[in-house]
Amino acid sequence: MIGGSQGAPFARGSLLTWSFKLILAISFLAFGMEAIVRAIVPLVVLERGGDAVTVGLVATAYSIPSLLFRPLVGSLIDTWRHRLLLRGGMLSSAIIPAFLLLPDIVTIAVVRFLTGIGWGFFSVSNHSLMAKLAPAHRRAEASGIFMSMPALGQLLLPGIAVALYTLTGGPAVPILVAVLLGLGAWLITLRVDVPAPAPTPASAPGDEKLTLIQRLVEPSAVTATGLLVVSFSSWSIFTVFPPVYAQHVGAPVEVLIIYYPIFGLAQTISQPFFGRFADAMGRMRSMLLGSVLGLAGLLVALVPMELVPPMVTFSIGAFLYGLSQSLINPTISALVMERAPKHRMGSAMATYSIGYQLATGISSIAWGAIITSFGFTWLFVVAAAMQILTMVLSRRILAPGRWLEPTG
Repeated sequence: MIGGSQGAPFARGSLLTWSFKLILAISFLAFGMEAIVRAIVPLVVLERGGDAVTVGLVATAYSIPSLLFRPLVGSLIDTWRHRLLLRGGMLSSAIIPAFLLLPDIVTIAVVRFLTGIGWGFFSVSNHSLMAKLAPAHRRAEASGIFMSMPALGQLLLPGIAVALYTLTGGPAVPILVAVLLGLGAWLITLRVDVPAPAPTPASAPGDEKLTLIQRLVEPSAVTATGLLVVSFSSWSIFTVFPPVYAQHVGAPVEVLIIYYPIFGLAQTISQPFFGRFADAMGRMRSMLLGSVLGLAGLLVALVPMELVPPMVTFSIGAFLYGLSQSLINPTISALVMERAPKHRMGSAMATYSIGYQLATGISSIAWGAIITSFGFTWLFVVAAAMQILTMVLSRRILAPGRWLEPTG
């Protein structure tokens, strides 16, 4: 069946197993840690004399390791020690951010690059573990619940981080909190049960003819990853650049204490349910509805500041965009799981996860340059065009007869 989940439904109570609950706990702590760091880093960059371009370059430094290491991680997960990759990636991701307290902007970029390496190992391992445990007929729902943990972290922790930053006059306390959260996630990884890699089936002799690139980048996941890059490109506007926008409109940094929970609330209230809706509506309808919500959010952000206070429109736009991604991301995750051969699930999830970092890395450079050269109005116009492009691609790619049946 095209555009939806296949087969008869599973029992509704079978999803939240003990292992799945541990994954949720790990994800909340780990993504909460990263949400704190992501909120603090732009403030530190601006404090040390950087501008929008510098903020974008630092964000990109974090994303670059995805291109270098995630495909390798995915291949290792399929053939090697998934458990070790999960634990090692989490431990390094927890410790390295402490070095952000060293002076100089260049140091920030280096630390974020190194963090990106550890995070690549952890996030691919973590997402692959979720994919292995998700029931075949509830993949979007499982993805939605899984993604609600980063959303919950986004709701609670960036605002607290900014409050701690302003109260203490520096990044030391929020960075320490982030490190402690990361270490807590690492301790839970020591308890979680990681299934062994699926054996390569005898019916898949074509794997022997795969090139090195095909072994590292799973071909079945490339199309869905492309959709993710286009749709997720605006994410960095609402996560990386809020301090720059606040500075641009003359708002005090304390306004971010309110803004971040608003953005996080959109994902927290929608992620646990939108995945189930995506399974029911079908893949193409979910993508189209999500893109419409994202477009609406970016158009709201274009409302002139003479009519409505700019941080109000920015917050409403962020809220709507957060809702849109609560539909789109579980849908794309489910598409990848449906198409991936079981013995290459790690490679497929690695390829898919590259899309997040490609979207934020490339867009961070582009958005920083647009902000500096043309201002925020053109930023929102270009971002809105990306949501329209997502609609067009979704209709073409996911139309009946175009998206192939699952491969296993």
